[in-house]
Amino acid sequence: MKSSDVTNWLVKEIALLVGRNPEGLDIREPFSSYGLDSAKSMLLSGELSAALDIPVSPTIFWDYPSIQELSLYLCERGAKRNNEVAAASSIAPDQRESIAIVGMGCRFPGISGVGEFWEHLLRGTDAIREYPPDREKLGEVKVDRQGGYLDGIDGFDYPFFHISYREAIRMDPQQRLLLEVAWEALMDAGISPELWANTRSGVFIGISNSDYGRRELEAADGFHIHSVMGGALCIAANRLSYFLGLHGPSMAIDTACSSSLVAVHQACHSIWSGESQQAIAGGVNVILSNGVTSSLVKAGMLASDDRCKTFDAQADGYVRGEGCGVVILKPLSKALQDGDDVYAVIPGSALNQDGRSNGITAPNQSAQEKLLFSAYAQAGIQPSQIGYIEAHGTGTFLGDPIEVKALGQVLSNGRQADDPIYLGSVKSNIGHLESAAGIAGLIKTALIMRHEVVPPNLHFHTWNPEIPRAGFPFLVPIKCEALKPGDDVYGGVSSFGFGGTNAHIVIGKPPLVRNVDDTSEMEPFVFTLSAARKDGLSLLAQKYVDWLQKAEKCDLPAIGAALLRGRKHHEHRLAIAVFSKESLIAALQDYVGASESSPLWHYGYVGSQPTEAVFCFGDYDGENLEDTGEEVTSNDAVFRHSYFVVKQLYRHLTDEPLQNESQFNVFAKQYAYAQMLRQWGITPQVCMGEGLGRLTADVMDGRLSLVQAIECLVRGEPMDVGQLEMGAGVNGITICLLSVPSRVAQCGSTVIVSECRDELAWLQLQCDLYAKGLFVPEGFARTRKLSHMLPTYPWHHQSCWKTTIANAGEPNDITCFC
Repeated sequence: MKSSDVTNWLVKEIALLVGRNPEGLDIREPFSSYGLDSAKSMLLSGELSAALDIPVSPTIFWDYPSIQELSLYLCERGAKRNNEVAAASSIAPDQRESIAIVGMGCRFPGISGVGEFWEHLLRGTDAIREYPPDREKLGEVKVDRQGGYLDGIDGFDYPFFHISYREAIRMDPQQRLLLEVAWEALMDAGISPELWANTRSGVFIGISNSDYGRRELEAADGFHIHSVMGGALCIAANRLSYFLGLHGPSMAIDTACSSSLVAVHQACHSIWSGESQQAIAGGVNVILSNGVTSSLVKAGMLASDDRCKTFDAQADGYVRGEGCGVVILKPLSKALQDGDDVYAVIPGSALNQDGRSNGITAPNQSAQEKLLFSAYAQAGIQPSQIGYIEAHGTGTFLGDPIEVKALGQVLSNGRQADDPIYLGSVKSNIGHLESAAGIAGLIKTALIMRHEVVPPNLHFHTWNPEIPRAGFPFLVPIKCEALKPGDDVYGGVSSFGFGGTNAHIVIGKPPLVRNVDDTSEMEPFVFTLSAARKDGLSLLAQKYVDWLQKAEKCDLPAIGAALLRGRKHHEHRLAIAVFSKESLIAALQDYVGASESSPLWHYGYVGSQPTEAVFCFGDYDGENLEDTGEEVTSNDAVFRHSYFVVKQLYRHLTDEPLQNESQFNVFAKQYAYAQMLRQWGITPQVCMGEGLGRLTADVMDGRLSLVQAIECLVRGEPMDVGQLEMGAGVNGITICLLSVPSRVAQCGSTVIVSECRDELAWLQLQCDLYAKGLFVPEGFARTRKLSHMLPTYPWHHQSCWKTTIANAGEPNDITCFC
């Protein structure tokens, strides 16, 4: 049959089907312009199949969206499209280094934190439920369909972010979520936010919904500038940059359902171009109106049972969901240099548009194929290296086949029959998160690459009959499956906006980095926690108890290093000297249940002002001197070196035997202790002492050189014994550096540094200093790797909802800061 014959047949049949005059049909217009919906397309495909005596899928009207294009394809065997796909695949491989995902944070339906997310995925949890009843109490209109909804949407720890109460109640909850989840992602990465301040760090956020902001601007209580800022989509990204003090690009991106994956794509390209040194990328979505849901129901786009049955024969639409996800991105070389633990890498990504498809909201197979070829070319890999695809997979009867056929056309090339590709969609677990859908899929895929396990895909029983599965090597896992081993195995994440903007990101496995500190037996370490509130510290401690009790395997030294090096240390602090998992759990439980201090843990409150210290050096006399003159041993390198320097200087200055070896040892140890503390970052505001201690104080304050002090010892000059003044530190912190028992009693503002010959004594000293705000862990556990997926911060979620606050009356004070 000639192309003109097919064209005439289509014009005639479509005109009859939609009740139009054949002469009024423009063969260059998309089928949707004639009123040809999904049901009529399926009927027409059957008639076309019979007329041509070949199988014709109803998705063909989306692949070739006009009478003219479809006629040419059917008659010319798709030669034109094949040439276009070949051109897309001819892009030269990109030589830029991969981007490392070093931290992740999320708040998904029924899930708080990446660790919980992975557990839910492995268990195959279905998070879809009724609209939360507490939202009706907030004055929200009930959404009359089930979905993936978040709990406690009104809660926000506004003092933590230095935001006033008056402003917080007018902030879109999407902005509130982003602040908390971005903070959690930075903590997960082991990055204290102060380290990124005043750097070219970019922020890229996918966001498209504005239910709260739109309602605020239409409120009857009048215009307020906080409502404008609180509802503006751009502020969702800008507020992060403002709070963290970042100077890189900061932008909100709206491409509908592909927004958050496009945000990650843009973040990667900003790093590759040198515009950003590193970046925060993610997306957020909150549903606070029944209007959009009702419109989707009328359009037949939502599943009748409110479940995404991706790839299944019963697929009849999707279910809406809420959530927020954020990833922290760095160039891989920088991540390795910084000692970051890496979830996965991004070697390449691609972005394109459907163009003039069969309706502005209709997918386009040809565009999707070009997107895949471009992404793999940018990543410098072959399609045959893909082992897992996180599909857009909304669960529509025609959308799924279009996507899978595009994947099959690209990924089947050069692949052996016994080399399957796993297909999945996180939408089957948590629903379609719309502007946050792509980041949810990316976080899932990064976890798959890290753990090399593919979680089950829910609600899949029988393949959609429109998917030609016999010709494609795809498997939908219904239980946990092992990802194909090897560093050359990659994953792909797809996300398609309903306006036609498509994104695909390639995800690789993290680099295998040998940990030089790995030992068969765990070494003791310092475990530290901190929070902005004392009750928050107890909640955080309990979180760790629950987490540790469930964890089968955990690298405790890596956890300790992450908490010590990779967290912002807040005012309320807890430190524990740990030798085993059991001892850690016992100490945490003791802190949570205790009302007084305990030898198992050290608690302290550190004020907002920088903590300053006074070094006090004591004297010795014949009554209290118990030093034996034995050689000093210590695990601290600075202490050992300083003690050795004093000893060598003495030998260089005189050949005579030491008149008072005990006196010399007291001075040497005091000097070594002081140098050790300085190396830790504790610099005294002033040094004082009595008797022999005055000599050490003069050296540390620069009034005497070390050589001059040793000469005094050699000559045996008497030391004036004066009264040692305690508590002279600006913030009441006095450090007594002694090598012998002190006649000065220890008090709450005083830390006694005496001879510490065993590991426990050193760890207890570090714990005590940390609790008082003096311990700076520079170099401590430097080569120890960090740990991911630790329990998240215990936010103090006070209700911040405009309707509730308006009824109660707003406070006059707008300066309610932390």
